[in-house]
Amino acid sequence: MYADNLTDSMKRAIDETNRRREKQVSYNKERGVDPQPLRKRIADITDLIAKESDDTDQLLAAGKKSSSGGAGVYVKHLVPLPKAELMNLIESLTEQMRNSASQLHFELAARLRDEIGDLKKELRSMDDAGVK
Repeated sequence: MYADNLTDSMKRAIDETNRRREKQVSYNKERGVDPQPLRKRIADITDLIAKESDDTDQLLAAGKKSSSGGAGVYVKHLVPLPKAELMNLIESLTEQMRNSASQLHFELAARLRDEIGDLKKELRSMDDAGVK
């Protein structure tokens, strides 16, 4: 806290924080706990996004070889989506995911990754069903 004067409410808040900290340190010492901060490397996140991106590229390349439009699939809000449009949507979302990751917007990139995964499941089920 930054202030020129220490008010009674500030003193009570600081005292409570110190009391809780002492209690936690005592608990940790009694049980031999050495708390460590959570460290997740950005490389781990970008590796997952790159892996999803590569999988998308492979799936779309295979789908374009065998795609000729045709029947559709119901995606999310029960809207029929032809296979070609589904592939284009996956491609577009993958590009957005890559851009988000490059701009360090990892939460958005992760949400896009999850959405792409769902759409790719639909596309693979169409392939398994023989939909062209």
